Amino acid sequence: MIIKDRQQMAQLLNERMTRTYTTLSERQELEPDTSLVKTYLLEAHLPESADPAESLTLAQVAFAKERFTRVSQTEIHRADEPGLLSVETRVRNERVVMYLDFTNPRYWLLHSMGSSNAMDWLIDRLVRAGPELDRAWIPADLLERISCMGSFRGLSLDYDRRVVPDVDFQSPEAPVEFLKMQLWGNKAADILRILREQDAFPHETTLAKVKVKFWLSGDVDGEFSLDDIKYDGKVTARGTSFQSHIALVSHVYDAYAKQITKLEEGYALRACESEGRLSLQGAPVNLLLDRPISNLEVFCESIFSSGEPFRLWGVPTRVAEDFYRVQALDLHMGTPLQFEIGPQFLRVYLPGGSCGNSVVRLYTNLQHHYDSLIRAEDGDGGRVFEF
Repeated sequence: MIIKDRQQMAQLLNERMTRTYTTLSERQELEPDTSLVKTYLLEAHLPESADPAESLTLAQVAFAKERFTRVSQTEIHRADEPGLLSVETRVRNERVVMYLDFTNPRYWLLHSMGSSNAMDWLIDRLVRAGPELDRAWIPADLLERISCMGSFRGLSLDYDRRVVPDVDFQSPEAPVEFLKMQLWGNKAADILRILREQDAFPHETTLAKVKVKFWLSGDVDGEFSLDDIKYDGKVTARGTSFQSHIALVSHVYDAYAKQITKLEEGYALRACESEGRLSLQGAPVNLLLDRPISNLEVFCESIFSSGEPFRLWGVPTRVAEDFYRVQALDLHMGTPLQFEIGPQFLRVYLPGGSCGNSVVRLYTNLQHHYDSLIRAEDGDGGRVFEF
């Protein structure tokens, strides 16, 4: 359905949320032709001060059908309100309709009622196809904070060390290779606490998704949304209020955007002139590991191979036995980054004009593929991220 404004979009998505929630409650299954409302958080390669025309041009480039080999008949329709588009396409035999809200030129929201198979594939292609877009990566720290924004109703853990295979997994001393778990119910917080005990799996207990029941009014008897928020920026919703859903999404995006701004304004390196003197402002971000890297060479090759999910390309240079330097390229924006890597740290130098998303993406994916207990600190031991 083509929409004219946000009110019409909200009404349409609210009807779908209510219907799917009622169906799930009564039958414990969805209707055959029904898919849940999904909102994807995407970060565009634009400043927040960009002109709306720039966002429109970027959206048209990103959704050009020539980029999608399995997509046909892509049509883009502008709404009467600025910063809002309807996008119609087909993925194989499935018709998919999306609503793109780029009110904020940098932090986009993409809503859809299409199937997860089709939508997840489209989002993956949007991100991989060019430097225009990336996902909003949500660290486990932020997911845990989100779980406290409403009633914490479930969690998903996702840890896969095989992405960075710097150990012999057949060895008796090898760490946990792979851990996945889903738990829905009011005991989610208790299970998370138990798994993080020192004699359990603290290094591998990485939150990948939280389920939160959120009331916009704060009244537990009022209208609500039941949201699954995933670390890759996908939010799946059901419930009785789209407004509750979008309010929770806004809280999540605000918390994320504040950290991006903090990185770019407080840590990015830039030359400054004052009273005829040139000085360097900014500071590196230290990513500290709770347990040492087993094989620095394999670790660096895995991180800087240009592949997913790290999206960094570089040639590691061994400077000493336990010390590497890497001049890398971030494939989101095509900007350079510098790294120094030792057995228990990665030091990241973010040049001025770079995107803070690069650091958050690395931090989040190291939580999922290396060490859940990784910390981000400044040179004085202070926390970089305040979620």
